Amino acid sequence: MTAQQYTQDGLPVPYIARWSLERSVTPRLVVRRFPGGPRLAFAAEEETLFDRDEHGALWVRQPLARGKGRARLDTVHAMRQRRAILHSLCQMCQASAVGKGNRALYLLPTAHGPIDEGSITAAPPVCSRCAPRAVEYCPRLRQGWTAVWAEYAPIWGVAGVVYDPRTLRPLPDPDGEKLTPIAYGQPSIRWTLAHRQVIQLHGVTPVHDLYNLAA
Repeated sequence: MTAQQYTQDGLPVPYIARWSLERSVTPRLVVRRFPGGPRLAFAAEEETLFDRDEHGALWVRQPLARGKGRARLDTVHAMRQRRAILHSLCQMCQASAVGKGNRALYLLPTAHGPIDEGSITAAPPVCSRCAPRAVEYCPRLRQGWTAVWAEYAPIWGVAGVVYDPRTLRPLPDPDGEKLTPIAYGQPSIRWTLAHRQVIQLHGVTPVHDLYNLAA
């Protein structure tokens, strides 16, 4: 079932956008022993997939208040982004983004670089109905976009903030990015507070016309 489509200032608000009453909450961080070694943990951690996913990664906490306050169009709600990624839902309207041939459409600003075989991304797919609207309404996409059909998009890892195991302070990212992509197999995943789910795209076919996707 498609979620309610909220609008703001006459424009549709993407499903994954964060609202002003959905500010991130970071409880006190501690080091806790797990099978296989120590990990970053919350002092009062819940035994649910909201705090830690099935791969053991710790996730940022954000309240659920979609439609409350003002939409922060330049930020993403962690849980809705993760849900859209895991279930191949359109990041704009929450409908299924799986098209013919079980492929999904991925649309990114050209500033992110080309989308090649094996590229990783934290962007959920977009359904064929929302793709033209996304280019029309999103300022970054209006500056240029790249799109591909992907036949397969397995989970690769997370993008998050890496902490020093000794001081539990955030480590500066060498590339100057706010969130660092970390594969599930990397040792630093143990010290990462995840904010985004990251997938890897396979079987990619470039898309040049968003208004004639059926062809």
